[in-house]
Amino acid sequence: MKYRPIFITATNTDIGKTYTTCKLIEEFGKRGLKVGVLKPIETGVIKEPLDGRILYEAAKKTNPTLENFSLEDIVPVRYSLPAAPYIAKKDEVIDMTKIHQAFEKLSLISDVVLIEGAGGVMVPVEEEFYMYDFIKEFNAVTLLVTHGNLGCINDVLLNVYFLDSLGIEYEWCVNLKQNVAHFEEITLPFYQKSFPSVLVLQNDCERIVEKLLK
Repeated sequence: MKYRPIFITATNTDIGKTYTTCKLIEEFGKRGLKVGVLKPIETGVIKEPLDGRILYEAAKKTNPTLENFSLEDIVPVRYSLPAAPYIAKKDEVIDMTKIHQAFEKLSLISDVVLIEGAGGVMVPVEEEFYMYDFIKEFNAVTLLVTHGNLGCINDVLLNVYFLDSLGIEYEWCVNLKQNVAHFEEITLPFYQKSFPSVLVLQNDCERIVEKLLK
């Protein structure tokens, strides 16, 4: 069975999108699903795309056919400057056809394709194209990842409001890397009052996957 692609984004940079995507790959693998991974654009690339390499190695464990693919297939567009694509590309026009071709190639050998964005949903890619536009480009279900530190309530509410305004189908979760007790005291009570459920990646990965596959 083929599933809709899943776009993994975050409330900001350095939230843990790659870590989250790897956890999803592992959970999909437990279900016997062959996973494809796509990082449409990676910046800050010197020798090879580091995030792309991590995703590629993780996905191969569920999908041996990926051995016949290269990192070029996983990260079709890359830039050396560690900045938003709009800045990192300088005067270059990003080749969207190349990105779509990579996605189609991965789709042929995968039950589900996970697409990892760069930074947050409003990161500029071209003058009139932002990271969230990839969600529409691929008709993807979206997973929004946030941190658990002070300030995450504001980050979540802004991003959820924005995604709702666009009519985007999404789930959201907390990547609780640290400060567990602090999160439970300072933040969790508001989330529990404001949302039907609060999913923490480290505890609820199976539930997250179930919601994404619906």
